[in-house]
Amino acid sequence: MVNDFLELCGFEPPEIRAQKERFETTLEILNLGPADIEEAIARVNRYYDVDLLSIRKILGIWIKELVDMVLAKQENKKVVYASMPPNYQFVAAMSSAADDIYCIIPETILGTVIGSIFGKMTPILEAAEGAGLPPGNAFCSFLQTRLGAIKKGIIPMPDLAVPSCYICDHSPKVDELLNEIYGVPVVYIDNPFEERGDQWPNVIDQRRVKYIARDMEVAAEQFGDLFGCPITESKARQVIAEEGRLFKAASSLCDLLEMDPVPIRQNSLKIAQELASICSRRCVQEGPAVLAQLRQEVEQRAEGDKRRLPKGAPRIMFTMAPFDPAIVEMVEDLGLAISATALSPPAVTAPVGQWENASVWEEIADTLLRRRGSQYSSTATINQYKGLARQYQVDGAILFHHIGCRQYCNWIPQGQVRIEKELGIPVIALEGDFIDSREYSAAQIRNRLEPFAQMVRASAGNKTGRGL
Repeated sequence: MVNDFLELCGFEPPEIRAQKERFETTLEILNLGPADIEEAIARVNRYYDVDLLSIRKILGIWIKELVDMVLAKQENKKVVYASMPPNYQFVAAMSSAADDIYCIIPETILGTVIGSIFGKMTPILEAAEGAGLPPGNAFCSFLQTRLGAIKKGIIPMPDLAVPSCYICDHSPKVDELLNEIYGVPVVYIDNPFEERGDQWPNVIDQRRVKYIARDMEVAAEQFGDLFGCPITESKARQVIAEEGRLFKAASSLCDLLEMDPVPIRQNSLKIAQELASICSRRCVQEGPAVLAQLRQEVEQRAEGDKRRLPKGAPRIMFTMAPFDPAIVEMVEDLGLAISATALSPPAVTAPVGQWENASVWEEIADTLLRRRGSQYSSTATINQYKGLARQYQVDGAILFHHIGCRQYCNWIPQGQVRIEKELGIPVIALEGDFIDSREYSAAQIRNRLEPFAQMVRASAGNKTGRGL
């Protein structure tokens, strides 16, 4: 059964022989048995385009990252945890600092592998609820995932935590908890939210760039002091170039969504593009090649008959799909083609920030603030999604409201009003949770999506004049 699963996830026979023992040790730590493997095989076959070799290899990268993370301390690695959403280039720099340092964002790996593939997140979330993040207090499930996995002994206690609190103010508080209870050193990278961002990404606050850059510089110094391997500016610039290739490869996959019909399921595209959010050494090194292979395979497939949705299906924007792949499948089963997401390239190409005698940290901060509207302000987030909806000419939009995130609580109500009014398309705010499927009912979501799908079909029919 284990061999079948690893083969399904793109492992070649030599890799299976080399990695099987490590994977079985990981399963034991996770308390996953044969029945769980069988369920995972069924879920992978159901939700992902495993007829594509590249998708199987991408699944394999996620599995390898899980094994590396769970066994890091056993394999004599020093462990650093960054946080979601990541400071991409800085995390990549820490990941590449030394062979004996393993830097990762644990909630991303666990959400994808334990949540999406195995469907077994509840025990981890329950552990966090008993360890300081109780239910009913609107704590983010990303942070519950991190704390619960540590509490259950699934992932090791880190040697350093580096929360990128330029969006999330919960993340640094959870890492502060790790510091107070377990003595884990914490280095904070903060962000002052003092500007609306009406002109983002063309104009950004230089004070914010310098503020974040200074925090990164301090974090790099403390990282070097703790582990004896400083992150030099020359090394950071090398990593910036490598991470940039991965980010570009992931973003360019959005071109596939402009095909009619869309030739790949969104669940498959999601795990491919989110390789750029892991920021690990493996993803930075292996990611661009496997993403290029995916593009080639999908373009070839577009010429064949393996298509999930018919030509001319209404097109929608789905801002942030949850880790529960059944929700995305539900949208597509209702005949809606997801053609834009939060991972789609911005409609306006942001200019490269010009800084006289800029440090590498200022360059990273500038890129960070321009890359996504959500990394700048609520106004910037709304403007980015409006631009994406226009650029991809969608017939409707689903704004997934991660109820445990205070940042999402800020922009979604106004965003729904503005997109509906200014673009004249149906918009639904879908309340749920990125990781915790206990926070919503799939049946209730379907009851809301069915009339929304009818409205989108009507909107698409009115645009084309073809009616219903």
